[in-house]
Amino acid sequence: MHKFSDHSITIASGTLSTEKRWIDSFTQVLGDEAGEYVWSPGEGNAVEEWGSIVMIDATHPNLKSLLASIDRHGRSIFLLWTDDSRDFDWDAESSERVDDLILYPFRRLEIQSKFRLHQHLRLWSEVGELHRSFDDLLKGLDEDVQLAERLQKARLPNRFPAVRGLAIRSRYLAGLKGGDHFDLAESKDTSKISILMSDSSSYGLSSAFLSTLMRMTLKLSRDEARSATDTVKLISEELLLGLKEKDRLALFYGILNRKDFRFRYLHLGGSAFLHARKGKGFEILASHGDPLSLGNSDVSNFQEKEIVLEPEDRIVLLSDGFIEACGGLVEAKALIDPLRMKDAVDITNELVFRVKRKMVDPDDLPSQDCTALVFDVDAKLLRLA
Repeated sequence: MHKFSDHSITIASGTLSTEKRWIDSFTQVLGDEAGEYVWSPGEGNAVEEWGSIVMIDATHPNLKSLLASIDRHGRSIFLLWTDDSRDFDWDAESSERVDDLILYPFRRLEIQSKFRLHQHLRLWSEVGELHRSFDDLLKGLDEDVQLAERLQKARLPNRFPAVRGLAIRSRYLAGLKGGDHFDLAESKDTSKISILMSDSSSYGLSSAFLSTLMRMTLKLSRDEARSATDTVKLISEELLLGLKEKDRLALFYGILNRKDFRFRYLHLGGSAFLHARKGKGFEILASHGDPLSLGNSDVSNFQEKEIVLEPEDRIVLLSDGFIEACGGLVEAKALIDPLRMKDAVDITNELVFRVKRKMVDPDDLPSQDCTALVFDVDAKLLRLA
């Protein structure tokens, strides 16, 4: 089979003599430029392989079947018209498979313009291929993100079991990046409750962290003596084995003592910790410092903070996905302040609305994971304690 170059041209007419005559005419008109192309007669319908440019006699007896047999991919097709005394009557069906018309006798400028048209058509074809490949890639990425979302959601509790003295509400939205995690653990004698929320810079870090976290949570449920700082220190030490240079892990870990409702906690990174007393607005409680990373893994210098919870207090924990959607931490506080006396679900619904309203498609994903936890202290706390 004869192979053609990228500049190959196939001429097809009803007779071989006409094809060769046209090839001679093309080479004479183009002069030295004709040497850049590989010219080949079509020999009727018996063409082993069409060139990248195909020129067919507009009066060819088998024009329709010929056009239908040519693979248009990467090719330009021109019809050769020899009678300039009358207009060419385009056939609707055939015109869809033809790029343009060339009039005989051939003119150098016209031929050059057709060749430039061919180059443009090839370029647009390649752009279309890239677009389709990119679209397939995006679909593949979207499937990967959806899989990550399903895996992440499978790890997170849909709802927490009843906890004496607390009403708990959570809301999670999977995003295009990051890996949030939250969990609750009760000590063996039920005298302490451990609350944890993390916000990692990547799904990979989150996966490494979760395996560590699960082991630590099981230990915490049976270990009453360990402080929040000691616990975070153990987590940090295990995380060092899997942390990469750019990985960051925002972490909130608190222990609530049911006997006196003292809440001791360690808060690292950009997540939000807001606390409100009965009948009052929220107060933003500052974090201890930067998120865990290779350059910030020593937490031994951090002293855990403490607040004493009272009846009808409310605590809200937000990962930076929701904070970003609100426009910042101060704006997030301004959003939930008017909802202080509303049901916790009103807060989580309003936060989700802030994320969703920025999306063109309701099925789109936010730029990063979004987690909200709302804890309400029972009005009968003193009696329960």
